[in-house]
Amino acid sequence: MHIVSITSGQKIDKTQKGRNMVALIKVKRWLFLLSWLGFFLFTTIIGPTLAKTSLSPNVREKRKLNAAFNSALNWEEKTPSLEPGTFPSLSNLNSKEAEERYLIRVRGKQKQLQELASKPFDFASPISQDCLDIIVTEKEIKELQAAGFPIEIIQREREAAAQALDPLYHTYEQTAAFLQQMEKVYPPLAKLWIIGQSTRLGLPIYALKISDNVLEDEDEPAILVDGMHHAREPLGNEICLALIEHLLGNYGREPQVTRWVDDYEIWVIPILNPEGYKYIVDNNLASPWWRKNLRDNNNNGKIDPDYDGVDLNRNYDYNWSYGGSTNPADWTYRGPFGFSEKETQAKRDLALKERFVISVTYHSYGEEVMYCWSWPGTSARAPDHDLIYEMASEMAKRISNEAGTGNYALARLSGANQSPIWMYGALGTIEFLIETGTSFIPPGYKVRPIVEANLQGLFYLLERLKGPGITGIILDLLAHRPIEAEVSVPAIDNYEYVKPRLNNAKTGRFIRLLRPGKYTLLFTAADYRSRLFSFNLGQEMVSQDIGLIPEQVIQSQRDKGK
Repeated sequence: MHIVSITSGQKIDKTQKGRNMVALIKVKRWLFLLSWLGFFLFTTIIGPTLAKTSLSPNVREKRKLNAAFNSALNWEEKTPSLEPGTFPSLSNLNSKEAEERYLIRVRGKQKQLQELASKPFDFASPISQDCLDIIVTEKEIKELQAAGFPIEIIQREREAAAQALDPLYHTYEQTAAFLQQMEKVYPPLAKLWIIGQSTRLGLPIYALKISDNVLEDEDEPAILVDGMHHAREPLGNEICLALIEHLLGNYGREPQVTRWVDDYEIWVIPILNPEGYKYIVDNNLASPWWRKNLRDNNNNGKIDPDYDGVDLNRNYDYNWSYGGSTNPADWTYRGPFGFSEKETQAKRDLALKERFVISVTYHSYGEEVMYCWSWPGTSARAPDHDLIYEMASEMAKRISNEAGTGNYALARLSGANQSPIWMYGALGTIEFLIETGTSFIPPGYKVRPIVEANLQGLFYLLERLKGPGITGIILDLLAHRPIEAEVSVPAIDNYEYVKPRLNNAKTGRFIRLLRPGKYTLLFTAADYRSRLFSFNLGQEMVSQDIGLIPEQVIQSQRDKGK
């Protein structure tokens, strides 16, 4: 495959480069086998021991944490050098015991459950046919019973707390070590970045980029996969790590994987909420249902489980006032303002830079693929509903449920302040939220089957990225340089609900996934004459560059004709 740079005209022989890369990777794999034993011993024995040292880090640890913080501020220029096992333990920061909470199942009719789902409860699962799982306090149980809801107590939090984290799960430290190891073993394909830090403790938020020319910012479609907005949902981390391992380990072996890595830029954020996850792990799952980050809402320097923290997936600034709770004591507290948290800022800034075409964010639990959206107050569908629903359906039918009796279900997300809502509404990125499994932290023997099942959905999305749709570069027709422009499908787009869709200002590239059919696109840019382009779309990705003429030139020609 040959790609020509529109700015330099330089031809890159990716086929020959790929052969050389495969040979290098084969050597690296042998080195990897030798180094893996040491890595395994570190992550299973040494790392967890270091992670449970005293609360106050020594001077060396403080310097490393400060270095990580500085790296996060300039993540585009710096690679993380922080070694795993040097993070402070969070086991002694509690100011008091948390109020007892219960996982309950509420039964009722669909209309009743939908009305209940609009309240600021901590919902453990989406609405099924006749029930809804919620985490509540004893007071809230009495309120629901007084409202006439039949309630079944499934589990008390202290019962879940009696179960230690299965060693088959990766801790935060082990995840950091794994990502650093992948970068070392696959340097032509993998680049590790610190894209931000956690709000309270400044823990690094890692993102791994996978591509054939990984150090270059290529003119290629980008896709994002992330996990663990919520601390109690480590399945997302495991899916992310399995995806990384599959892509890097099978490059040069499986043609489909090789094509994905060659043709796309794939970004993976395994743990978006590192301090929340460390909090439950370092406390030996004493608070196994903890969901939020560790924002110190009352500024007392302690972790108050019944007051501190922000629900990161209610902190995105799109219809922010319509979702989540305004009460810091609630586990769905949305924060003081949209994007108040450094974790959501990190994802936002990466998304603004990369302009992802597709994204997936993993949560637990419920075995559902959730998609955009049900608009607050009107239940209006997303402008791209037909396409989004089709993609969600194709994903869901490829993901087997835990019982082996069927596949994941489908559900529309409320169109307020969650990650998929902002990604689609603000940027045009089609993001799916997948509720994995049937519990927050399943026993270890269930992890691999759940992960493998969910990878099948990701493989569909990676393949769907090649079309059908349309792509091209928007140029100044006279200067032959890329320009920023709005790209709309007038028959689909509705700017009452979404912001204008922009191309990549640096490269001029636009990408729009579509269903087969007949379309007209409108291209508009400041100081340029707008242009319409009509085409028939089959199953392929249509490639069509668009040239726009400056209005000044058109006006000058008119003046000459007078």
